[in-house]
Amino acid sequence: MIYRQLFFCLCLYFLLMGCTTSRHQQLSELGFTRPYLDGYQDGCHSRKLDEMTYKKGFRREPERMAKQGKYSYGWQDGFDHCYNDTRDDYH
Repeated sequence: MIYRQLFFCLCLYFLLMGCTTSRHQQLSELGFTRPYLDGYQDGCHSRKLDEMTYKKGFRREPERMAKQGKYSYGWQDGFDHCYNDTRDDYH
């Protein structure tokens, strides 16, 4: 009997975990454009690597930063947001 309950709980857990969405998907559904999403992803990636490799892991496209404001804003938002995510780990 206990194995059935355990099996049911595990199935329910994995079913609910499959329903979660990523931050990238949430922003896309909110209507953010491709340049913003690319910048957000690059900024977030850069912040996560910055924690490990002090400025060696930045992923940024300088031409897009200069020409596409949405990419630049997305990069900065991703960099800031992922900074806050990593700060939460310390508390």
